Amino acid sequence: MNSTTKAWIAAGIGILFSVGIIFWQVRASHAAPVNLSADDMSLIASDQAPQMRMRLSSDDNARREFAKNLRDLFAVADEARAKGFANRPEVKRQLDLMRSFIISQNYSTSQNAAPASDADVESFFKEPGQEDRLKQFIVDAQARNPMMKGQQIPADQMQEIRQQFGQVLIAERKGVAAGVDKQRKTQLQIMLQQARLLASMYEEESLAKSVKASQAEIDEYMKAHPEEQVHARHILIAVKSADAPTEEGLDKAAARAKAEEVLKRVKAGENFEALAKEYSTDPGSKENGGDLGWFGRGRMVPDFEKAAFALQPGQVSEIVESPFGFHIIKVEGRRNGDPQAAAQEVEQEKEKKLIDEIVKRQSSHISIAENFGVQPPPQQQMQPGLPFATQPPPAASPAPKGKSSPAKKH
Repeated sequence: MNSTTKAWIAAGIGILFSVGIIFWQVRASHAAPVNLSADDMSLIASDQAPQMRMRLSSDDNARREFAKNLRDLFAVADEARAKGFANRPEVKRQLDLMRSFIISQNYSTSQNAAPASDADVESFFKEPGQEDRLKQFIVDAQARNPMMKGQQIPADQMQEIRQQFGQVLIAERKGVAAGVDKQRKTQLQIMLQQARLLASMYEEESLAKSVKASQAEIDEYMKAHPEEQVHARHILIAVKSADAPTEEGLDKAAARAKAEEVLKRVKAGENFEALAKEYSTDPGSKENGGDLGWFGRGRMVPDFEKAAFALQPGQVSEIVESPFGFHIIKVEGRRNGDPQAAAQEVEQEKEKKLIDEIVKRQSSHISIAENFGVQPPPQQQMQPGLPFATQPPPAASPAPKGKSSPAKKH
C-alpha cells in the first residue's frame, strides 16, 4: 500500500495504522460504563511503544499517570457522546469503520492470514450496498481532510483504495466468524480508538474555543509572572578541562587567542551567524548560527548570564569566560515576559480545569485500575541511545543541551 493510499484510508477511517494507543491529553444519555480491570490495563500497556512499556514496568507514578490519562480520555469522549457527537451519521460511519479496521487487523495478525484475492474483492463488491459504502468512504475521507477535497483520484489509485477497503471488510467478516471481536484485547482497542476519535472531535469543536486565552488573561498572567528575557547567539571556543571535556577544546591560552581573533572579525562587520557556524564548538547551537533562543535569568551559568543581560539588541560582548571556555555573545532581542508562552500557560490551566470538571461529571461510570502489571519489552526492541526517564524532563531552557552549552548545570 503506497503512502497516498494510506492517507486516504486513514482519512476515511479516522484511525492510525498502528493500533497502539495514542493518548490525546486535552488535552442526554451516557455511554456504557467503562470498567478497566488490572488485567485490562496490562493488555493496554502491552500495546505501547517499547520505551513506554519499560517506563510503565518500573515506575508506579508512571502507571498512575497512564491510568489518569485514560480516565481523562474516556471522560471527554463520554461528554462528547452526551452532547450527541456520536449520533452524527458521518461520525457513526467512522466509528463503525474503526471497529472494522481493528477487527480486520487483529484477525490478519493472529491468523497470519493472507489478504483477500482480487477475485474475492470483486465478489465482495457485487454484494448489495458495498459499492455505495466505498463511495461514502471516499466522501468522508475528503470531508475529513481539506487537502483531499475535490481531488480527482487517478484510476490506478482508486483501484488500490478499493482493493484495500475490500480486504479490510472481508477480513473483518472472517474475524467476526472466528470470534476475534470477542477477544478482550480487540474490544479494548476498539474502545480506546473510538474514545480517541470522539475526544479529539470534542476538543477541536468545543474545548479549544473554551480554553483560548484572551488578551486580558495573557496580560494578567504576565503581570503575575514577570520575567525579563533575552534572545542571544554565541560563539564558543571551548577549553580542554575537566569541566568541559571535548576533543575540539584548546588549551586556555590558545582558546583565548582564537576567541580574540574571531571577535576582531565580528567587530569588523563579518556575519556573526556565519562565524558561529565556522568557529563555534557548541554542538547544540553551532549549526543554527550560535542561536540560543530566548532565556530568562537563572538559565545560564552566572558569567554568561551577566554579560548577556548587560547587552542591548544588536550589541556584541567582549570575550566572556565561563567553565566551558570563551564566549562571544550577541543579543538579538530583549523582552519582559513571553506572550506566546503566557498564552500557552493560560490555556493549559483552563484546559486542566475544564477536564477536571468533565471527569467529575463522568466519574460515576468510569473505573480504571491504577495498580497493574506490565511486562517490559524484550531487549532487542529497545532502541540504543534512548534513555528511559522515570518522569518527564524539566521544562527545557531554550539554550541547547550540547555538552558545551552555557546552560546552567543542576
